[in-house]
Amino acid sequence: MRTPSFRSRILILVLAVGVVPLGVLGFWLTRIAPRSGERLLRSRLDEGLEAAVEQVASRWLRMRSDILFLGDDTATQRSLRGEAEAIPPPSFREIFDRLDPAVTAATVADDAGRELWTVARNTGFETGLAGRAPGMGLDFAIHERVSGTRLGRLSVVMGAAALLPPGELTPAVAGMVVGAFEPSTRISLLPVPLDPELLREDAFTWGGDRWLAVSRELEDPPLEVVIAAPLTPFVAPFEQTARRSTWLLVGVVATGLLLAALVTGRMTRSLEALSRAADAVARGDLDRRIEAKGGDEVTRLARAFNTMTESLQVTLAKLARREAAAAVGEFAASLAHEVRNPLTAIKVDLQSVEERLPPDSPLREPQARALREVTRLDDTVASTLTVARSGRIRAKPLDLRAPVHAAADAARPSFDSRSARLRIEPSPSPIPVRGDAAALEQLFLNLIQNAAEALSPNGEAVVELSVEDGSASVTIRDAGRGMPAEVQERAFEPFFSTRSEGTGLGLPIARRIASAHNAELTLQSSPGQGTTAVVTLPLSADAAAP
Repeated sequence: MRTPSFRSRILILVLAVGVVPLGVLGFWLTRIAPRSGERLLRSRLDEGLEAAVEQVASRWLRMRSDILFLGDDTATQRSLRGEAEAIPPPSFREIFDRLDPAVTAATVADDAGRELWTVARNTGFETGLAGRAPGMGLDFAIHERVSGTRLGRLSVVMGAAALLPPGELTPAVAGMVVGAFEPSTRISLLPVPLDPELLREDAFTWGGDRWLAVSRELEDPPLEVVIAAPLTPFVAPFEQTARRSTWLLVGVVATGLLLAALVTGRMTRSLEALSRAADAVARGDLDRRIEAKGGDEVTRLARAFNTMTESLQVTLAKLARREAAAAVGEFAASLAHEVRNPLTAIKVDLQSVEERLPPDSPLREPQARALREVTRLDDTVASTLTVARSGRIRAKPLDLRAPVHAAADAARPSFDSRSARLRIEPSPSPIPVRGDAAALEQLFLNLIQNAAEALSPNGEAVVELSVEDGSASVTIRDAGRGMPAEVQERAFEPFFSTRSEGTGLGLPIARRIASAHNAELTLQSSPGQGTTAVVTLPLSADAAAP
């Protein structure tokens, strides 16, 4: 699966951070618009319902007092006490006629529940309620005015229009419909322009519109008031605003994506160049550079990349030299280990021979000389092994002349085999330094051996010792064939040698020993003019060197 490019990831980030939230916002706006309109309409309907209830309560308070006068009439109470005939008294009729026309009938019954008479509008005197107009049935107890004794019951039929006269209630919203129902029977008491059964629901659909309704049931009078209104006029403005906002968000998103594409395209071109350069460096092309113009972050990154590549070249060169030195150390340690084993066996054998020789044997002198050389060689190998393994030495005060002369003595057979000469220009006074005598001997031996191998028959090499400015120098100069510049550059590389029989380890080991002594080893050579090797060591503060 292909990994998305950096530009694609930026665009995806823009989509995730900007577009998705804006899309969610647009979706929320389209969803919240109907709900906002619905909440606003319900709030208005609640206000209208509260006004309707207040109007009902105010009108009912006045009408209830007027209705109660029917029961308080003296003639009515005498008829209930049996003191008069059980027919509607004229005074009862007069009070009834003065009532609101919405009160369509009134019935008086005694305490046993027997109806005494009924008065209805435009129907004359009747003994029953059959044929009356529909309305609220209201019951009131009739009590004697003096004693408070219950005498009977007064029942009236009243239309809801008396409490909610059409046109008097200020509309809370456009298209508002007011309905009234008898709570027990759910009979509609007011004319409405729609199916009254629909008003029993909180929300319904009529005439292609969605309607909302609110209601409240009153105890006195027993009446349920309902107010309903269409939802469309309230939702339409919110939906229109939501649509405009959504299109505005779409425009913002499109503009943002276009700008993001342009900006990321310009920015990622520089990053792509940087990426290609990084790939080239990863493949080993450390000469790759990036053009850096400007002052933005990517340009600064390009400059840093160029600087890093240059530093990497230098660092890799140093690491190569260190790895080469480490390889020399490991090889030298392995070689020294292999050499010490036979030296130990030879030393033991020579000591056994010494124990068995007679005191006056002429072989004692060569045997003792051979034992001393084996011991010296073992010490040299041990010192070389220590330097090769750790790069450190066991420093002791010493006279620099001693390891130089010892190395010269060990190298003389090489000069003799080539009919060449080795000349030492000795120092008249001791040269105190701190170091490992065996390791220094190995250092000088390697340099003197190289000088011998470079000489032709009758050639000469010179070893000079000098002291100047707090340091001692050992100069080994030969008049051999010299080295060209390309060979001199690689002279200290491990295992590099111009001779087929050479190991390429002499100079690397010599440099490692010099470094362990805080010394400097330099070479100067020209083809046909010989080579000069100079080892410079710091003098020791201890003048009493052995």
